[in-house]
Amino acid sequence: MTGLFERAVGEDWSTLHPQVRDRYGLEVAGGREAVGVGRMDELTRSPLALPVLWLATIDDFLFPEGGTDVRFSVVTEPFVDGNGNEALRLERRFDTSPPRTFVDTLRWNPARDCIVDLFGTRGHVAADLYADAEDGALALSIGTQYLRVGGRSLALPGPLSARGRLTDWYDDETECFRVEADIENPLVGSIFGYEGSFQNDFRSVDDGSASRPPLADVELPGERG
Repeated sequence: MTGLFERAVGEDWSTLHPQVRDRYGLEVAGGREAVGVGRMDELTRSPLALPVLWLATIDDFLFPEGGTDVRFSVVTEPFVDGNGNEALRLERRFDTSPPRTFVDTLRWNPARDCIVDLFGTRGHVAADLYADAEDGALALSIGTQYLRVGGRSLALPGPLSARGRLTDWYDDETECFRVEADIENPLVGSIFGYEGSFQNDFRSVDDGSASRPPLADVELPGERG
């Protein structure tokens, strides 16, 4: 079974740095999850976006704290969703004051032929996610965003939507991963961003005892046709 990111990147997957392929090519059959530990050189926030960022903390989504040299960790766990597709659950922890958690679940959406990102523990906000290989780095960009309300997915209008980009690559000189992310709104500009580095390791997952991550079987945008 092809991993989620490999499926999204397609034939350019082989051009990614080997370390990037190893970390983001996780499959359930591999029996392991990735664990990254490092520091964010900078967490940036827009004062205009603080009310929305505070609200997002209710569901372990975005958060309002900024800072420099912030310790963080990220656990990436592969699983199989209700349609038999490879999927990933990511849980990031930031040692801000107070500490914050940022959770999202990535699944393949056959109806839209792309990854869908379900943000937070409940996935009330979702977005199409596109993956590309750029000079050995994995580049992710956010497409249409949705609110999942009453079993339906409602596309957000332009002024309320965001543009987002995350780039993840391996630095051979420092022998660590580097990551940069920025989320922008057409009216506010940059509202949330970070850049930092981390070391990656893998640990075994006991499929027999692990419970399926949440949001494995929710209906995705476009699935009703």
